[in-house]
Amino acid sequence: MIGNCADCKNHICVAKGISCTKVDEKQIINSYSEEEHKIMQAAAFVEATYYSQLTRLEETAEFARQMGYKKLGLAFCIGLNKEAHLIKKFLAKDFEVVSICCKNCAIAKDKLQLKKINPQSKTESMCNPKQQAQFLNDAGCDLFISCGLCVGHDAIFNKNCTGPVTTLVAKDRVLAHNPLGAVYSRYWRKKLGIMEEGEY
Repeated sequence: MIGNCADCKNHICVAKGISCTKVDEKQIINSYSEEEHKIMQAAAFVEATYYSQLTRLEETAEFARQMGYKKLGLAFCIGLNKEAHLIKKFLAKDFEVVSICCKNCAIAKDKLQLKKINPQSKTESMCNPKQQAQFLNDAGCDLFISCGLCVGHDAIFNKNCTGPVTTLVAKDRVLAHNPLGAVYSRYWRKKLGIMEEGEY
C-alpha cells in the first residue's frame, strides 16, 4: 500500500502496471507543471538511453544538456574540495559552472551558538547552506547541484534554491560517501539491527 512501499513484497505498480490504491490518473498527470514535464522527459531519456552505462556525474551532464541548461551551480562541502575541483573540471567542458563552498562568509559557529567539532577552536566556521543557495540564485543558475552537503544543511540548500536541485554526492564520512554501504554490508546491518530473518 502507498505509505508503506518499503515493505511491499510484490510492487504490482512495477510488475503489472497496476496501482495498489484508487487514483485519479488524469489528476496526477495534470499535477505536473510544464517545466516538471520537461524534466520528466529529460530524465526518462537519460535513463532509457544510457541505462547502466553512465556514471552519476555523466548522467548529470547529459540531463543538463537535454534540458538545454547553460549555467550550473555547484554547492559543495569544503571536505570535498578536491572532488569539487574535478567535478567542475568535467562539467566545465560543456557548461558554465559557478561553485560555492559550504563555509562561505566564514561566520563563526559561536555567532549562532552552534556546537563545534573542536570546542577550543576560535576559527571554526559554520556551514552556510542558505547563502550557498542565494549566491547560486543570484548567479542565475539553471540547475543546482548538491555535492556532499551535511544532512540538514542539504535540506536548507534545496529549500532555498529557485530552480531544480539534483544531488550528485550524498555525504557519508564513515562510508566514503556511499550511504548504501550501511545496508549492503552484513557487518553494518548487524550493527544497525536490521539483519534479515535467517541472516547471521
